[in-house]
Amino acid sequence: MNEKRKTRQYEVDRTERAARRRAPRVVKHNYGMTAPGGGHVEIERELETTPEQAEARQIVVQAARAFIGTVEFYKAEYGGAKPHDEAVKETIKLNEWRRGYVEGLRPEEVEWGHIAAVAEANVGDALKLWARVREAADDELESGRRGATVAGVDCEAYAHAQYLAIRDSFADQWEPQGGIESAMIDMLTVAFSLQMYWTTIAHQRATRKHDEQRKELQRYESSGWKSPYQSEADGIEQAHRLADGYNRQFLRVLRQMRDLRRYAPPVIVNNGGQVNVATDGGQQVNLTKLS
Repeated sequence: MNEKRKTRQYEVDRTERAARRRAPRVVKHNYGMTAPGGGHVEIERELETTPEQAEARQIVVQAARAFIGTVEFYKAEYGGAKPHDEAVKETIKLNEWRRGYVEGLRPEEVEWGHIAAVAEANVGDALKLWARVREAADDELESGRRGATVAGVDCEAYAHAQYLAIRDSFADQWEPQGGIESAMIDMLTVAFSLQMYWTTIAHQRATRKHDEQRKELQRYESSGWKSPYQSEADGIEQAHRLADGYNRQFLRVLRQMRDLRRYAPPVIVNNGGQVNVATDGGQQVNLTKLS
């Protein structure tokens, strides 16, 4: 899968995800209440909303909680044990200071307190700030940086490039479709990268210790090889064990990905009135005729 095809797939995934987030749906809520006369009353309420709107409401709630948390901090002993009114004033003052630099923060540095500070002045701007954080998180996942961070190779440029080379080679072969398969490609890449890392560490611990002891033997002993201390031997064994564990994890995810492809029958839509589903034997079943 070349770079243009990868970019196109990312754009399709993001477009479809955005469409799902904006698709309206009806949510039903049931409430149970005790009537003044002692009876029980059930109330059912329907609300049309979208996942995007529901998320926005939760962001406003989190911002309010962050504001309250800051007020409680100033009211507590370690915050100065201020009265409630003074604590609120201090929180408003702090939020004003936060709004002065929040736009310059990297997305990963934005906290709920920063969103609360912006929401105090303008809720719409706070939601825009959250949208910037969400977009950055999407980019981090799709570019592979999220997995590279987990594998601990995002600090050095060449190590990061090595990680992405592995990820691209796996993606080229499997051509992942959708979020689950893309996540499994990341799992394969992380497991393989860590397996290579700990294999290298195991080799270095064993050979370097041997080389150091060989020099000591040449100086102090006539022949033979002095066994390492148990703590050193444990360190070598630990590295081998971790490398083997990541190898097992890699193979487990690989089997799961193979099974996902094997047991998920393809669905072929010929037109609006006919849907064919392939069976394990390769035969296509027309669901329209069965209905």
